Amino acid sequence: MKQSILSLLACCCLLSACSRTENIEETASPQATDSTPVISIVDLPVEVMAPLDQPDFETNWHLATTDSNAEMNNTATQMNITLHYPGTQADSVQVFHDGIPMTSGAVYHLSFEITSSIQRPVEVSVINLDDGSVQLSQTITASSQATHCDLEITVSGATSWNGRIVFNLGPVHGQRQDEYHEITLANVQYRLSEDQSETPNIKVNQVGYLPQAQKKVVFPYDQGDYFQVIQADSGEVVYTAPIIGRHDNESTGETTYYGDFSALTTPGRYRIQAQIAGTSYEFEIREDLYHSVLDSAVKMLNLQRCGQMLSEQTAGALAHEECHNSLALVYGTEEMIDVSGGWHDAGDYGRYVVTGVKTVTDLMLAWQLNPDLFTDDLGIAESGNGVADILDEARWELQWLLSMQNSWGGVYDKVVTASFPGYISPDQDDAPLFVMQEMSTATGGTAAALALASVIYQSVDPQFSQQCLNAAEKSWDYLQQMTLTPYSNPEGFSTGHYTDTVDADERYFASAALYYATGRTQYLDQARSLFEADASLLHGVEWKNTGTYGTWLLLKSETLMQEDPDFAAQLLTQLIGEAESILSATTSDSYFVSLYNNYVWGSNSLIANNGLILALANDLRPNINYVNSSADHLHYLLGRNSLNLSFVTATGSQSPHNLHHRPALAVQTTLPGALVGGPNASLEDPITQSLFSDQTPPARCYIDNTESYSTNEVAIYWNSPLIALISVVEKNN
Repeated sequence: MKQSILSLLACCCLLSACSRTENIEETASPQATDSTPVISIVDLPVEVMAPLDQPDFETNWHLATTDSNAEMNNTATQMNITLHYPGTQADSVQVFHDGIPMTSGAVYHLSFEITSSIQRPVEVSVINLDDGSVQLSQTITASSQATHCDLEITVSGATSWNGRIVFNLGPVHGQRQDEYHEITLANVQYRLSEDQSETPNIKVNQVGYLPQAQKKVVFPYDQGDYFQVIQADSGEVVYTAPIIGRHDNESTGETTYYGDFSALTTPGRYRIQAQIAGTSYEFEIREDLYHSVLDSAVKMLNLQRCGQMLSEQTAGALAHEECHNSLALVYGTEEMIDVSGGWHDAGDYGRYVVTGVKTVTDLMLAWQLNPDLFTDDLGIAESGNGVADILDEARWELQWLLSMQNSWGGVYDKVVTASFPGYISPDQDDAPLFVMQEMSTATGGTAAALALASVIYQSVDPQFSQQCLNAAEKSWDYLQQMTLTPYSNPEGFSTGHYTDTVDADERYFASAALYYATGRTQYLDQARSLFEADASLLHGVEWKNTGTYGTWLLLKSETLMQEDPDFAAQLLTQLIGEAESILSATTSDSYFVSLYNNYVWGSNSLIANNGLILALANDLRPNINYVNSSADHLHYLLGRNSLNLSFVTATGSQSPHNLHHRPALAVQTTLPGALVGGPNASLEDPITQSLFSDQTPPARCYIDNTESYSTNEVAIYWNSPLIALISVVEKNN
């Protein structure tokens, strides 16, 4: 089946811009900006299997000459200087490196090996260019025998990032060396003394890398020509490689470089050390590396459960009694209904259908793509029942979605109180509950999620599977008579809302999922009709843009090739085009992610979503660049970013602690395993407005502060693509 689809892929792809999302906390009605994809057609090879080329090595050491004749040829670890005529002064020939950091009072070591084809003196200096102060000036003797030098510098004066290391290779102290000779400087290193504390500044995935995966490290400024991988326990250098790829990154305000140590596959614990004053946090290389992160991310959803008592055994400090179990009023009527269950959406206690649909879809896809990864022992109430806990967790939300469906098939939009509560635990929030109007977006999305669930749970619980399919078809039938009515809060309500002005993607997703579940031509016809009407609307794996879910499910359907091979080719072209657009965006970013400057509310979820799209494309048309790039998006989330921060709580060496999350704030703890929203250049809360401006680089507009709800909140539909992304990264590497 896959090969038949691949053979139909045309040599052109549809490109769409990365879409934006909207979040909902604390502001009365935050507005999302719809970004209609810019569509263009580009010629691409049918198969792009070779890894993207890496840039050639270019040295950052410089040769300066005055009345002399010299040339320099460098490798990453060695400088070879040929002196045809050394000139008349010591500085007639200089090899130097600028941008050397100097912390006031700190002790550094400048070490190197030097050889010269003739015996001669060489002057070595370290200078603070800000004030001209000479921090080191020493003359050494070079000869044909390699001499190892280790020179100590104690920085006097002010801290500076404008230091210079200089090797003066002209005549020293009037001792002329007119004849031709050669000098080699090898393994030059400038490092803090071992007894000095050093804040890591080199960016890595703080959890680590799978043994056979691509492994990159990012240097936030010029830190020399090479780096070393150090075994953490022994201090042994186990790998050395060049620093390459200078990039001026607008989104972070940095000039970065990177290194690749993919060839290092030996399991162990390591750190990175740069040639010039830099180190990284420790990380691991091993198989099954992300299992603990995955388990924690799934458990986060369990800790968001509504309507259930969470015991200390399963929830620790976040334990609470049952919550939000009272009947809810269907707004605008006198009808009271039971809609207990589901997950609290974010840092508040609202429950929203469209975000719930995305979340359960991601969980089911994560399991479908890599079922062997998931266990039945996470320590949730259902653990040990013979079903993977991720499916138990998804079912908790699916059952709530079923309760949000009315008797004729419509699905209500959300369950909320009239306003956000204070920082209280969920069982203390006893304000009246309201169920808001049925929506075509909620109805279509629910039909899709339930149709997919009917397939996923067929082998787990056939009765539940059939219940989901029946409900999906009921919602689909009613959806045909619904029209789009974008939601807005009625007077007197100030809790969050997710406004969507397009429902074609939810209708498409629903028809695709129902075709995937049943193979019935009527659903394929509807999907094709929506695609032909406006394929540009059918992209994304966000709560607001669900088209790519539908496209992937159609292409995974067993009968599509027999029924409509031409449509299959169009679908694959669309999906590959979306993946290529994401891949193209990564080439413009120092951290190999795909947002350009589009750091908005929930930017970390966009990173995870784009990584997931690459993985879905790779599932249908394997491509090593999709594999590497989807992993790059995970590396960003786990610490390889400009903030040097793992954005998943209780993960890595540095992660957020001060979440905007009511259950955690109520008991003064941190919700573990939660992906925070991340940088948001729109500055949509008072804290970010006080700290940043429109001049702050977009990717740096983040603060670990409980009141920064626009950057440091959490959400179920941010965790779910992280879970799916880890699933496929583990599978593909």
